[in-house]
Parts: sequence; structure tokens; C-alpha cells
Amino acid sequence: MQVIERIHILGASGSGTTTLGQAFAAQLGYQHFDTDHYFWLPTKPPFQVKRELQDRQQFLAKDLDSAARWILSGSLCGWGDIFIPEFELVVFMDSERFAYGKAC
Repeated sequence: MQVIERIHILGASGSGTTTLGQAFAAQLGYQHFDTDHYFWLPTKPPFQVKRELQDRQQFLAKDLDSAARWILSGSLCGWGDIFIPEFELVVFMDSERFAYGKAC
């Protein structure tokens, strides 16, 4: 059985991708990365200034290359298509299905 080493968890904002990614990473002993960390420059309040496209791609590439096993949470839409070939498993969070306490 082959171990999956590179996982991407994505979904709508607020759907729980970061929470699930952190939990899986802690349970499995994987490194966790979140796309917000790469997309946004650190500001107070947060999420005010976008990082330049090339900078965020280089920053994320460096971190992904530095870890043997990782989970990346969050959206890469519009800026991270170059990373798609790196994913061995993609998990899509659909919060609509859990909105009323029902799973799928």
C-alpha cells in the first residue's frame, strides 16, 4: 500500500479547510501549509494586502519542497495552478452539505 504524501484540501472560504488540514497534519505527523499564509502579506488587521504573484508562488514552492509529507489547505484558484501536478490527493470541502447537521 502506497502512502499518500501530498494532500490538498480546498473549499469555499469558511468551509473548514484550514481546521481539517491542521487536524490531519497533527494526526498524521505531516507538515501543514495554508494558502492564506502565501497569498496575503502579514498585516494588522490581516488579509488586507496581497503578496505579489511570483513571490507567493516562490514562497509556497520553497515550503512544499522542504517537506517530505505535507497537507496544503485553502484555495489556489487563479494563482496556484502550477502546483496541481504535486497533489496526490485532493479533498473538496462542501460546507453546504453540513449546513443542517447532515453529512452527504
